[in-house]
Amino acid sequence: MSRAPESGVLPMLPLRSAVLFPGVSMPVDLGRAASVEAVRRATAHGRRQGPPNHVVVTVQRDPMVDQPGLSDLHPIATVTRIVQVLRGLPGRMTVIVRGLERVALDGLESGNGCELARYHRAAVPDYSLTMLIALSGVLRDLLTRHEGLLPNSRVTQQRQEAVTEVGQERDPERVGDLVANLIELDTTARIELLQQLDPVERLRRLVELVAHRCNELEVKRDIDRSVRDHLSRHEHEAVLRHKLRAIQNELGTEDPDSWLDELAGRLDQKLLPEEAQIAVDRELGRLERMNPQSSEAMVARTYLEWIADLPWRLPGQPPRVEDLDLIAARARLDADHHGLEKVKKRVLEYLAVRKLAPGQRGPLICFAGPPGVGKTTLARSIAATLGRRFVRISLGGIRDDAEIRGHRRTYVGALPGRLIQAMKSAGTVDPVILLDEIDKLTGADLRGDPASALLEALDPEQNDGFEDHYLGLPYDLSQVVFICTANEVGAIPAVLRDRLEFIHLSGYTLEEKLAIARDHLLPKELHENGLSVGGTDLEPGSIGEQRSRNASLLARSEAAARSGETFDPEAEVEVDPAVTVDDAVFEMLATEYTRESGVRNLQRQLAALLRDVAMQRAEGLAEANHLQVEDVARVLGPPRYREELMDLGPRVGVCTGLGWTPTGGCLLFVEVSTIDGEGRLRLTGSLGEVMKESAQAALSLVKSQAAHFGVGSGLDKRDVHIHLPAGAIPKDGPSAGIALTTALVSALGGRKVRHDLAMTGEVTLCGHVLAIGGVREKVLAAHRAGIRDVILPTRNRKDEPDIPEAARKDLRLHFVSHIDEVLQLAVI
Repeated sequence: MSRAPESGVLPMLPLRSAVLFPGVSMPVDLGRAASVEAVRRATAHGRRQGPPNHVVVTVQRDPMVDQPGLSDLHPIATVTRIVQVLRGLPGRMTVIVRGLERVALDGLESGNGCELARYHRAAVPDYSLTMLIALSGVLRDLLTRHEGLLPNSRVTQQRQEAVTEVGQERDPERVGDLVANLIELDTTARIELLQQLDPVERLRRLVELVAHRCNELEVKRDIDRSVRDHLSRHEHEAVLRHKLRAIQNELGTEDPDSWLDELAGRLDQKLLPEEAQIAVDRELGRLERMNPQSSEAMVARTYLEWIADLPWRLPGQPPRVEDLDLIAARARLDADHHGLEKVKKRVLEYLAVRKLAPGQRGPLICFAGPPGVGKTTLARSIAATLGRRFVRISLGGIRDDAEIRGHRRTYVGALPGRLIQAMKSAGTVDPVILLDEIDKLTGADLRGDPASALLEALDPEQNDGFEDHYLGLPYDLSQVVFICTANEVGAIPAVLRDRLEFIHLSGYTLEEKLAIARDHLLPKELHENGLSVGGTDLEPGSIGEQRSRNASLLARSEAAARSGETFDPEAEVEVDPAVTVDDAVFEMLATEYTRESGVRNLQRQLAALLRDVAMQRAEGLAEANHLQVEDVARVLGPPRYREELMDLGPRVGVCTGLGWTPTGGCLLFVEVSTIDGEGRLRLTGSLGEVMKESAQAALSLVKSQAAHFGVGSGLDKRDVHIHLPAGAIPKDGPSAGIALTTALVSALGGRKVRHDLAMTGEVTLCGHVLAIGGVREKVLAAHRAGIRDVILPTRNRKDEPDIPEAARKDLRLHFVSHIDEVLQLAVI
């Protein structure tokens, strides 16, 4: 707490009966002209007396005196800081002030419209610190007792926060002032506490006052209880309800208490933990005494309905025994996902551990990879294999930790958090909950930290007592299987990243995309667009053919259920002519209309083609049965991606690098031009700090070995401009070092660079090529673009097995350790 100067002169605010203690904030209504002028003087620029926004708040001996003198004031006052000024009616205002410390008044001075108080810091007599600490502890205990005796209507959120502040305060002297402000004391007692300078005596007197107040509250509570018992209020209400029901029966109207009886019956059927049962009994008792139409009754009813709808697990209840069939699990993964052999192996290992040790809490797994590679589908497959309900929670863009923990019931429209809502949706205590896009959680701000709010739910040591703010009860999440997904591991908050085991999913090769489109996407989109699947060009017995048949049977069974007819799966049905799709169509969609790591856009383009077929069928064009390459451009327009590099040919100062993004790999073009100048370097293209430093290092390397690289002399008289196209996209990282160096050597030496070759690697000032990350994604990006030669650092040879075999067969990978090897391969 800040302190005022030891002595000085400040504008004075005399209070008629209120008392302001140090460390306490309080609103003050001002009506006297001198008081209003004192505030203006304290807050106005150029008219301040003493520290800015500071006044001396005094207490009058006689509240009826309008213009008090020094003899009309108590000798000990409070130096105060003005926190806020609220304008009111003309000649009046309200200020919020916060007390700083006690001071002794020395005299008053006239201040042109207000009184100025001369003061000095009040001397504190010697006291026993041990006694002071002991008294503050007693005072805290008395405050806890006092708060427990207050009626619920008096316990506001603001008061709870003030009591919490007392519990956290470490200064025993300030504890006394905070408690004195909380307890209902008459003005005389408050003035006595303010005037007492000895902290020990002040706390001793306050202990007496609080203890006396607690005794008064206990007596009042006992009297109220005896009166209620004497009147037999419950019996009286029962008689009234009986009469009300008799009247309603005569009138033929519905019993307004029927919903309450139904709710109580639902809660009686629930096996609730002891703490939850106590809360339910308490709320039901309150609800019975309320007017059903009141807002409080609606809040209590909603709260009880949430408890009735949630699945509850009793302490000590054994977990469900899971009969896992790993052979069936492997078959399901193979049916739902093409490729991803390492990922499937890790998922099967996870399921095998759960089979052998069902009571053990397994690791928290997180599927990390670009969009559209099957992360969510893998989570669904795990849930289906475990035989558990699957619920997805999207975490993207969550900024308020109340979205995770819920809002407190004191707020209008309060609801539980996403986790409790997911448990209600699942209807079981052991679902599989997918926390989707956990890397999109925002960081901590004034609304809280959502990532930290997730810790209690995800930590196996704590989540058996997760407490949602709305429920206010411990809820057992220990049997839930949590699975996370993310696009970029580095964006996940560190506290969460430390608790997750990552399973990385990379992009698909062209061959994998074609297989997925043929066996998975085509049957699904045929069914979605109402087209026949009976005669497609799917091979009999293939995965795609089986999925097509299953989709057809499902559609027929749903139609029979809607019409009330009996469904016969063996019955012959009349179908429209089958739709066939050439393999060349899939390849064209994957190479010329999409360029992604996953298959999401590929599915959209295929759906657009099939919608065109469906429209022609609806218009009666029976010949719309076959999709060929010619149909693609007619429906989707001209190709969006072409192998432009092949058309351009080798050029001077242009080099193709490789980059990594959260959505997969990409080509990174580097352009360098030189003009006469003073040897300056200009960088454009939204480059980050690391990439700028990489470009500077590359230029320094070329200048230091100009003769070796054959770029001639006079570099100090030539300006160099390095540009990376797609300037609206930020770019950063060190892996473009060898591409930058190659483009510089090409531009300064006038030699061309191969257009059918891409490269990635960090370069040092000595010319050594260092390892980089994201090799698989970068190589696949080059493969998608039609490049067949890729330069990689020798230290990344360990990543070669991660590159799909189909891509390795089409590519020539060149591993280098020095920039000379790069230039020998790239520069013509």
